[in-house]
Amino acid sequence: MAERRTTRAGSAWRPDLRRRPVVGSRTAGRTTSRLRLPAPSVRLTASRRRLFAAALFMLGLALAGWFLYHSSALTVQDVRVKGAMTLDPEVVAAVAGLEGESLFTADLGAARERVEALPRVKEASVSRDWLRNVRVTVAERQPWGLWQASGRIYVIDDEGVVLDLPSIENAPLIVQTDRLGEPLVAGDRVDAGAVAVANHLALEAERTIGRPVVALEFSQARGLVALLDGDLRVAFGDAQGYEFKVATLFAVLQQAAEEGRSLRNVDLRFGDRVAVQ
Repeated sequence: MAERRTTRAGSAWRPDLRRRPVVGSRTAGRTTSRLRLPAPSVRLTASRRRLFAAALFMLGLALAGWFLYHSSALTVQDVRVKGAMTLDPEVVAAVAGLEGESLFTADLGAARERVEALPRVKEASVSRDWLRNVRVTVAERQPWGLWQASGRIYVIDDEGVVLDLPSIENAPLIVQTDRLGEPLVAGDRVDAGAVAVANHLALEAERTIGRPVVALEFSQARGLVALLDGDLRVAFGDAQGYEFKVATLFAVLQQAAEEGRSLRNVDLRFGDRVAVQ
């Protein structure tokens, strides 16, 4: 008979499961240990949290800026015109051509050039008038005198720009003795030097020369010629050396008076080589 183990109490023997030393499982004759690896840490440090928050903030700003840049919300809604007296503000705004343009990409310099191309505009400035508005400020050309050529009379300003304005009374008149090839139109320029000399003479001839201006003429060959009181014709030419020419004329007239001579023509166009008759 098979031998039967018993404990001290005489009961059947059972293996003591509490003492099993198994720490792994046998695979192909080897014992493979089961190791517990520490779980990866997902905690962020305070500095990393701040960097992450800053990155999110900058991303939000970039997205908002991109949206505003491409959005129709920030386009020019109104062009406000300042300084227009004889000009129609709506015409100036239309010429500026900025309505509906983006406030970020609108070419204000090109708009200013378009406005300054108007014959009556002497200078202009264009600036953003937030929000969604643009301000156009103009300085209009003021009529100074009249220019007569080929039987027609034109209104001009003190720079010789032809203006599309009605004729003015009691204004200096310069008569061009040459014939024009084509009639003048608004925005054309006549000889600016002749206009500058005529402007000076109209203001100060009686004080500086002692004789008022009776008439003014212009030709391509002689420039500006002033007819002064006493039937004296003086050829000034252009505006170069105007102060010297006036001083020379005064000296010539004074010398002629001392000698008892009456002059009819004085040519001041060639510096100190003054021709008198």
